[in-house]
Amino acid sequence: MRHHTFITTIVLGSSILLLGGGCGHSLLGGGGSEGVIEYTMTFPDMDPDGLMSDMLPEKTVLSFNREHQSLDLSAGMGIFRTSMVVNTSAQVLNYHMSIMGKNLVAELRRRDLITLNKTPPTFAVIQTLARDTIAGLPCKQAYLIYEGIDVPEVEVWYTEGIQMDTPNWYGPFSEIPGVLMRYEMVQHNIRMRMEATAVKMGPVDQSKFAMRADHQKVSPEVLYQQLDEVLGTFSQ
Repeated sequence: MRHHTFITTIVLGSSILLLGGGCGHSLLGGGGSEGVIEYTMTFPDMDPDGLMSDMLPEKTVLSFNREHQSLDLSAGMGIFRTSMVVNTSAQVLNYHMSIMGKNLVAELRRRDLITLNKTPPTFAVIQTLARDTIAGLPCKQAYLIYEGIDVPEVEVWYTEGIQMDTPNWYGPFSEIPGVLMRYEMVQHNIRMRMEATAVKMGPVDQSKFAMRADHQKVSPEVLYQQLDEVLGTFSQ
């Protein structure tokens, strides 16, 4: 019943959202297949005056071409860094982590990513008529509805103005056809809100998409354990 009520609300409300002033005109021409997107990161459930607030990352940067992505962030004033290097054609994600001089990398495939994402099966993806302009690109709104009745629906905004093959295959929003521009997700019990603030189209150094030579290769299980230990300190 919750799913049907929500779907009805979305269908009826879509035209209102479309006319309600949330739309905008694209500031950039779409269709680019190589460039960099910068996102701001906020943590809605974290106390902004808490002891760990200064250690949280404020932004993340996505470098991309048609078949590769590299999502990089730094936290704890550079003490903790991660880099997720995605190879879409090979269906592999190399997850790099650096913490106080310890550099680790694990090769993750689809079966490993299920453990990392820990999301329930999707019941439906609801596309609305709402439109917005985010970081100069036209974006569409969608909601993901999950099978678990106790799991809240998730709102995402995405753009089709960037040419990238199956850009979300490795994450919890694999059903979304475009590049994510505004969304929330939960990992390691931390809720994160991401919003694109700048998009720069143009050539990207191909070394961004290579496995870092100075990182020790470990199993996915070892990487998960290390991530839980480090990120657990932020959620306490």
